Amino acid sequence: MAGFLKQIVFLVILLVSWPVNMPVWAAQDAAGNPAVEYKIKAAFLLNFAKFITWPDQTFAGEEEPFTFCVLGRDPFGTALTPLQARSVAGHPIRVRYLREATQAGCCQMLFVADSEQDHLAERFAELNTMPIVTVSDIPGFADRGGIIEFVTRQGRLSFRINLAEARKRHLRINASLLNLATEVIR
Repeated sequence: MAGFLKQIVFLVILLVSWPVNMPVWAAQDAAGNPAVEYKIKAAFLLNFAKFITWPDQTFAGEEEPFTFCVLGRDPFGTALTPLQARSVAGHPIRVRYLREATQAGCCQMLFVADSEQDHLAERFAELNTMPIVTVSDIPGFADRGGIIEFVTRQGRLSFRINLAEARKRHLRINASLLNLATEVIR
């Protein structure tokens, strides 16, 4: 029953905070305004985290934070700040900004900025098989080894999931999230 309730809550959150069911003009307006676009993407990140399960050894204790990291030039501005008042699976959220992928050992979710586009293969090699959900809006990110890629289709923000890469990193993605993806790479 708890799983069903979690799915219902997720769907309600989607309808309220995600532009998937919003008129096309709203998504187009967000695309023209980076501040709005990245506020929406920050909401997506929080919701992604609620429907992904990390390996048991990921957290040393319940008080250990869930860490969202940004690698490269920060496109979010202040959009991630409100997340720090929230929690994921009982873990308080912390946001960190990284200069190198080698600093990502403390991260559960890593947004890879477009400034890293020419170095993706190196960044993925540095992350090796760490249980980190990599997310980006770099075109082709999921095809190149990233786990979640933001895409805009028909004026609407959506995402693709590389399930094969998630499994390599021992991450489990809830079927509800997979069903909402534009594409799932198996």
